[in-house]
Amino acid sequence: MARSAARPWGPLWALPLLLLAPHGALGFFPNFWSRAMALAWGSTTHQDLTEDALLNATLELFRDLPPPHGRRPAWEQFQGRPLLADEVFAAYYGPGASARRFRAALVEVANANAALDFLPAARDDPVLHFDGELLRPASASLLHARHEVLQALGAELYLLARQRLGQLLHSLQDFYSHSNWVELGHRRIHPDLLQPSRELGSIAGADVRTCCSCTGWTCEGNLLGSLRERGLLTSGYFGSEPEKPPGKCSHGGQFDSSRLRDPQGGINKDSSSPLFSPHHYLHGPAASLALEASAQFLRDLRRDLAHDKRFMRLLDVSPAVGLSFVLDTTGSMGEEIGAARLQAHDILTRRLGGPEEPDFYLLVPFHDPGFGPVHKTSDADEFLRILNSISPLAGGDEPEMCLSALQLALLHSPPMSEIFVFTDASAKDAHLRTSVEALIQERRCKVTFLITEDPSRTRVRREVLAADRFDLYVGLARTSGGQVIFTDNDNIRQVAGVIGETTASSVTLFQYQKGGSSGPGGLGRRGRKKRAAWESHHFWVDSRVDGAVVTVQGDVGTFQLRDPTGTSQTSDATSGPLGTSRRFGTFHRLELSPRPPVGLWTLEVQAQGNYSVHVRGNSSLDFLYYFAVPAKGPHPGLFKLDSRPVRGLPLSLVLAVTGLTRPGGGSVWMEAVELADPVTGRRLGEELPLQEVAKGTGLYATALPPALPRGGFVLILRGSDSRGGRVERPAPQVTSAVGFLLQLSSTGPLFPGQTGAVSWWVWNPKEPQELGLAVSSDPSYPVSTSSPRLQLGRNQTATGVISLRVPGSAPPGSAVTVTLRADPLSPAGDANFAFIQLLVLHWPSVPNRASPPCNVTSVAGTCGPPGSPCRERRWTARLRIWDGDGIRSVQAGGTAVPHWADGQAATATYSSDCCTREAELLVTNRLGEEYRCPVAAPPAGAAGDLVLTPWWGMAALAVQVAFYVGLGH
Repeated sequence: MARSAARPWGPLWALPLLLLAPHGALGFFPNFWSRAMALAWGSTTHQDLTEDALLNATLELFRDLPPPHGRRPAWEQFQGRPLLADEVFAAYYGPGASARRFRAALVEVANANAALDFLPAARDDPVLHFDGELLRPASASLLHARHEVLQALGAELYLLARQRLGQLLHSLQDFYSHSNWVELGHRRIHPDLLQPSRELGSIAGADVRTCCSCTGWTCEGNLLGSLRERGLLTSGYFGSEPEKPPGKCSHGGQFDSSRLRDPQGGINKDSSSPLFSPHHYLHGPAASLALEASAQFLRDLRRDLAHDKRFMRLLDVSPAVGLSFVLDTTGSMGEEIGAARLQAHDILTRRLGGPEEPDFYLLVPFHDPGFGPVHKTSDADEFLRILNSISPLAGGDEPEMCLSALQLALLHSPPMSEIFVFTDASAKDAHLRTSVEALIQERRCKVTFLITEDPSRTRVRREVLAADRFDLYVGLARTSGGQVIFTDNDNIRQVAGVIGETTASSVTLFQYQKGGSSGPGGLGRRGRKKRAAWESHHFWVDSRVDGAVVTVQGDVGTFQLRDPTGTSQTSDATSGPLGTSRRFGTFHRLELSPRPPVGLWTLEVQAQGNYSVHVRGNSSLDFLYYFAVPAKGPHPGLFKLDSRPVRGLPLSLVLAVTGLTRPGGGSVWMEAVELADPVTGRRLGEELPLQEVAKGTGLYATALPPALPRGGFVLILRGSDSRGGRVERPAPQVTSAVGFLLQLSSTGPLFPGQTGAVSWWVWNPKEPQELGLAVSSDPSYPVSTSSPRLQLGRNQTATGVISLRVPGSAPPGSAVTVTLRADPLSPAGDANFAFIQLLVLHWPSVPNRASPPCNVTSVAGTCGPPGSPCRERRWTARLRIWDGDGIRSVQAGGTAVPHWADGQAATATYSSDCCTREAELLVTNRLGEEYRCPVAAPPAGAAGDLVLTPWWGMAALAVQVAFYVGLGH
């Protein structure tokens, strides 16, 4: 994704020359929106740092790889100026290559990074943000995240790897903003951070005062000089979890309640604004180090992978697209299976070894009652072997489990994939339609159905099936921006050629669907014939379209295409002034001549029944988009919704436009976006003016109207080229709004044989309603939710937990996708869905927990003899707990026990009246491991503070009693 303009802060130490300074004058707010919300215009954000580091890693990768066209790019052109994603991509692959997938990968990493400041399960976790002096647990958490990234990449789970990478980079960047590393005088990154088996160094203990009070906006000099003299690391406490001990520093800023407790003030360097960052004057050096550390981690990650292909897949640094097939394997499907093999082999023959070679292959077979398994690989030979091993099974009736297989393909295909479904049967599992539609919108995938209806062969019971049984496929294809192509046995191999036409530079220029099924056996033939009528359609071809293909299918007598100059060509001509045409049954394909005339084209169709029109162009000018809501609080920004847009929320639309400039082709400016009806194309409301976030970046935003259309809508992006000509791009997918927000989040991986937890959050912004919640997983593991029914009032939220039991046989390195479905019960409405993918890891090697790492350091208070009034006396025990993975919680009888960082360990304080003289504390570390630490009150008659020698293990209780006996009590 592009980035805002830079104001350099001087050289970045120990980095290659190509690495640039962070853009913006000085931030560690989540994303570009934070600058406006916090009035911190000079701040560098997490988004800026992350995208800069990724772009520099990409530039270094391209510099080391052999150029695809035999010509070494002039990398020197990028020195000393801000990097732009499109420019870096075009320098290596050429100006015509589409950077859409690359930009999408950058967006995914940057949004995962920003989400750590927004998600309820992560935003207040001090370990994830290096707060509250939890520096060692935070360092251990970084190493765990690194392990997860490597595991996900090893399993080719690239979407999951990008999400975890974004979270890791957020925590890494926060170290330089939230700790006192910069204040200690360091101007290089920490050499031991994110290095296995290495320690951070000296950390201030619980008894070490770190700050003095500061009452002004700028807190210069509030860190005590003894820290620098002794080289002690510290970080600020935020809010009340954990509570700030006396003498410790606060994070600071207007949203930190701990800043008002002595010592007042704070030390964070998140922004250039004194309103939010008491150490704002050090924001620039902190941002430089955070960028340097992020870039170094990516460099080390690339080295650890030992193969650049996986690193390229991580960032989607390729103009190629994958192949995803969903294949009906019933007995009547011999020709279709053969056609799929032929097309796959043809694509690989033509593209193997070049930049357009597919980098991902997926195959999901189905029949009735079975579907799957998912065959997924990045090896072309392995994919061909799998495809060649598929043969038609016995049977020939319908319907089949098509949507179950399609749902699997959507879950396992990369975002923005095109999925091809081969079948000749209707769907038996039509109840999955809403979840499949939600996945299509969430993954932005195109689904094209190749349906064979051949009168020369029949399935059992076909004569009793409804003529409109394929309308479900028509609806799904229209929602996704794909097509339904009907053909027969004689033409399936030729029609399947549409698979080979798919490239990363394919963009949708126009699509229209009249009615439902329009194939050989659809309504157009089985229903009563209507009188032929001429219908006109218009679409715009702009100066950035290099070629186009028009397909018309269905019950049409003839059609005529006319370009902006008035030149026309009919469907009867196989070759003409506009291009070349071919017909396969009811499927017409007209390929336009290169560089078609710019302007308004007209297609006139003599319609006799149902039909469809699809116009696809080749262009590097394209766009990505997502919906977001403003998030206020300590880290303001724009929070990307994982769900569909929600009616009643103050929504923003964020767009990343690719291909705005190209050598010799001038520039394009995007001006507005409009919402249109997906069926008629009619505009829904006024055009929404776009605001460019930073000049030349291709990043735009606009506010959406509060009342979104209920029947779905498509986005149409409009702008102008350098000659003043109109430029237009419709989004291929249909978007539908929902009535409430549904989000899932999880901060950790899963382990075989253990129960994992996923947090859910529901917000109902409008009228009261009752919701029913249902949860499932892929693979199908035991899963349940804490609240299967919710009653929510207006503007009310609810939270809960999904419990997922991972069997001991689950292979480490595998992924689990959890789906939460929420159905409005009263009043009834459309279902909403949320999806999250989790990684299954090996249990990490940990020390033997047979002896709890607990050391009772002191017991204070007195308790009288048994039978005396116990509620009038109290006792307190203090423990130090060692655990390199960090302590998540300490509990006694289900009640939280206060604990805080104490140098290399944590300190916990347990207090009780003398009615309870013994307790067992349950300690849980951040990996979910549990162990127990017993404590006991002083014996009757013991007075004052009793300092105990260290003790270990369950036998310590007896040792403690003997100790008191030895005192003579």
